[in-house]
Amino acid sequence: MDLYARLRPALFRLPADRAHDLARLALRVPAFFRLLGRSGRVTDPRLATDLAGIPLANPVGLAPGFDKDGDLLPSLRHLGFGYVAIGSLTPEPRAGNARPRLVRYPDRRSVANSMGLPNQGVDACVRRLKARPIRDTAVVASVAGFSIESILGGVLALEPLVAATEVGLICPNTSESERLRELELVGELVAELGRQCRKPVFVKLPPHHMADDRARVMTMVDLCVSAGIDGVSVNGGRHVVEPGLAVGRGSLAGQDTFLDALRIVGDVAERAAGRLVIRASGGVFTGEDAARMLRAGATTVEVYTAFIFEGWRIAGLINRGLLDVLERERLGAVSELRAAREPARSGSRS
Repeated sequence: MDLYARLRPALFRLPADRAHDLARLALRVPAFFRLLGRSGRVTDPRLATDLAGIPLANPVGLAPGFDKDGDLLPSLRHLGFGYVAIGSLTPEPRAGNARPRLVRYPDRRSVANSMGLPNQGVDACVRRLKARPIRDTAVVASVAGFSIESILGGVLALEPLVAATEVGLICPNTSESERLRELELVGELVAELGRQCRKPVFVKLPPHHMADDRARVMTMVDLCVSAGIDGVSVNGGRHVVEPGLAVGRGSLAGQDTFLDALRIVGDVAERAAGRLVIRASGGVFTGEDAARMLRAGATTVEVYTAFIFEGWRIAGLINRGLLDVLERERLGAVSELRAAREPARSGSRS
């Protein structure tokens, strides 16, 4: 039994928010994770991946949300991820929602969260990255905001210090007029990003579960293609009512969202027709899960919930599983998995 498997029962007896704080505290000791991270590092040229021109050792990334401010990068860089996404960062510091804001569902390997974008702000992250630049691991900085100006300002401030940026537009999206305005804002935003960004930029697409939402997201895909955006980030999350959260509701993540994420990746890949790179997240725990996402059209997969459940070894577990898939199917590289697209909107999780 590995060390994390021994620690997990004790961690899971703690409230999820407290365990999360302890994990972040431990990750402030890079020397410890330089040693532990050996189990997560898998070196094999068959895993090499090109992410919009960014060379990666493997296609497994850490999703934004765990390292919100980039202060854990000195440890996370040792854990075998192809890249690490930090954020989401907002123009001004935000405290986030009241606690508790994390609830685990261990039997389903899923979580509900209502974080509310707690972070120290773009300026603090810029200072940190300038003081301690990360050279050996690709970093993607996720920026969120309520206006085109605030998002663009954050992207341009962070772009010189990271390999790529991701943007997410926070929109109320509760009425037909707001949904129409959201599309207008997305169009304006991606046009500006296409004109001003010099490094790869990804647009975070909202998950879609209804026909109307799907049509709106497909329009966003078209806008990204027209503006020359490099890629998009997709996930299978959905809103859930959860009395265990202080605000009473949150977003579902983890294994429960896998099939939705797989379907959404397939939808977006079909619409983009190879013109956008896709970063996919939602319930990826194994190499088989990752292979299915890649076959559906993703270029990379990202984990967050699996990091909670499997710890620092997760990148190694998935990458070794991917190599097993390649061996079984007699493929020479993970890029070949995308050449054998599976029907992502049907079937069941194996």
